[in-house]
Amino acid sequence: MKLLKDPFLHFFIIGALLFATYLWINPESMADDTEIVVDAGRIEQLRSRFERTWKRAPSDEELKGLIDNFIVEEILYRQALAMGLDDNDSVIRRRLRQKLEFLTMEAMHIEEPSADELQQYLEQNPELFQTSARFSFEQIYINTDQPIQNWKAQVATIQERLQKGEHVTGSRSLIPQTFELATDFEIDRVFGHGFAASLAKQPLDQWSDPLVSGLGTHFVRINTYQPATTPPLMSVEKEVLREWRNTRNQKMKAELLEQLKAKYNIVIESASQSLVEGKS
Repeated sequence: MKLLKDPFLHFFIIGALLFATYLWINPESMADDTEIVVDAGRIEQLRSRFERTWKRAPSDEELKGLIDNFIVEEILYRQALAMGLDDNDSVIRRRLRQKLEFLTMEAMHIEEPSADELQQYLEQNPELFQTSARFSFEQIYINTDQPIQNWKAQVATIQERLQKGEHVTGSRSLIPQTFELATDFEIDRVFGHGFAASLAKQPLDQWSDPLVSGLGTHFVRINTYQPATTPPLMSVEKEVLREWRNTRNQKMKAELLEQLKAKYNIVIESASQSLVEGKS
């Protein structure tokens, strides 16, 4: 049913369960605000937290210290609330927002995708999971950090000699002359963004026309080109599931926020209005 997939319903159910659990563990929260009850459940919680941190059970003296610290914390917490210290506190607001968003995310994990849904997500978003394109090639570099007439003449000379099948060397450079099965990412990291895309358009086993990179000008001869491919779901299922959850969570979070916004009358005053009203 569509209702069972409603994120707001998930959030409401999780919130109700958490509230009921809190009251069960902390019945003193419904009692007189001047009474602080440290019951067996609270003591066990303090003990468990100590054990997770220190990998051992607390001594009697340490447990007494934990209880005393909880009492002091509870007193100061209640006093701070009574004094209204939580009002308009950006740190508290941010922390409460984080907790609410965390509960929302927990509610969204109720639904898990089927194999068909993951396959559909993979097909709709192949760029997220594709293997890298790979190239094996050799390149001749022409340094363009010289008078334009000089490097243009060098380009023309090299191109003519390459067409005749002659052996050619370019400008001295630290750039390797050959690359073996380099990924598109590695190529762009060396030559600049978009150079790998230029290589993908070149024919195999013949020298290209001059190609411009962030380093200068190049003649390139590609020996091997392995285009990017989308792997089968079986080999990337964990990655697809992670991205599916992230996309779904972002979508459901946005929908939930829209539902919550609908419960409020939101008024946004312009800065000029606020200034005018402040002067009156």
